[in-house]
Amino acid sequence: LASSRRSQSGRRTDARTRRIGVLALVLLTALPPYRLTAQTSGALTMAGRLLRLHEADTSVLARHWVVAHRVGERAQGPVDSQRTDAAGRFRFVIARPESATAYVVSSRWQGIGYFSDPRQSAGPAAPLELAVFDTTATGPPLRLGMRHLVITRGDAGAQRVLDIFQVENGQRATRVGSDSTAAVWTATLPDGIESPQAGESDITASAIRFERGRVSVAAPFPPGPKQIVINYRLPAGIRRLDVPVDQPIARLEILVEDSSATASRDFTPDEPIAIEGRTFRRFSADSLAAGATPYLSFAAGGGRRRDWSWIATLFTALALVGAKVYALRRRPGSAPAG
Repeated sequence: LASSRRSQSGRRTDARTRRIGVLALVLLTALPPYRLTAQTSGALTMAGRLLRLHEADTSVLARHWVVAHRVGERAQGPVDSQRTDAAGRFRFVIARPESATAYVVSSRWQGIGYFSDPRQSAGPAAPLELAVFDTTATGPPLRLGMRHLVITRGDAGAQRVLDIFQVENGQRATRVGSDSTAAVWTATLPDGIESPQAGESDITASAIRFERGRVSVAAPFPPGPKQIVINYRLPAGIRRLDVPVDQPIARLEILVEDSSATASRDFTPDEPIAIEGRTFRRFSADSLAAGATPYLSFAAGGGRRRDWSWIATLFTALALVGAKVYALRRRPGSAPAG
């Protein structure tokens, strides 16, 4: 009976944190949330072209394998595959699309997998354009578009931090390392942090490493943004958190569930965010140059003690929903200007 109650409680918590994640994403980024809804009756057709983007040229990929996948809460995986025709066209028909499930088309090029926008509703839909890119180990540095730090007070006064980086590749090629273990992107972390760990990112956790006060990612970065999510502890009784800026940041945002927190002049105080009855103070800074020294200060014993587990789950959902929102908003086959 106790096990059954714990299971029911866990399901309620999961549902609650999924709702919180969608709400937090809307409040933070003002983007429309991605929701899985029930399917309409009828077949789902996913048809379009497979394109190769090479420098300034775009061409179709003929006779190349593409795979249709389902992505649902209960089941994920490939459902069909085929080769494109002479014009690079493909067409999948899902006779009975599952409720609360999205479907995507993927293809591999030079060892890297690429995915189309998700489709869900049955009936007519605009053609898909699935783009693949050549790889390169050279070019301008990857850009840090946004960084969110979410801070809460854990057990024995220790501060918990969820650190979310949005790393952007502005080239028309997928950035890779000089070898399979070389870092493609890296950043300096605050001094004195404890137990850094990878979170639910757009990058597999095994490619995220921590060494000598830095986080490094040894994974491909296709054109566009990817989210890197990590979490760590700050020492108990810390009075100041310095955020190292070793590369330009378009926007840095801190959310802190501590009413005593104050920020340096680099930041502008924003309206607090209330999520499921909890209030976060919010500070933001735009267009920070490398070498900037933003920081957050805490009063001794300030803030109230909070359970960390729901925060970690909340912003894990945020990271996952953010990736889906970007997939819905971007246009396949295009890349941001470099």
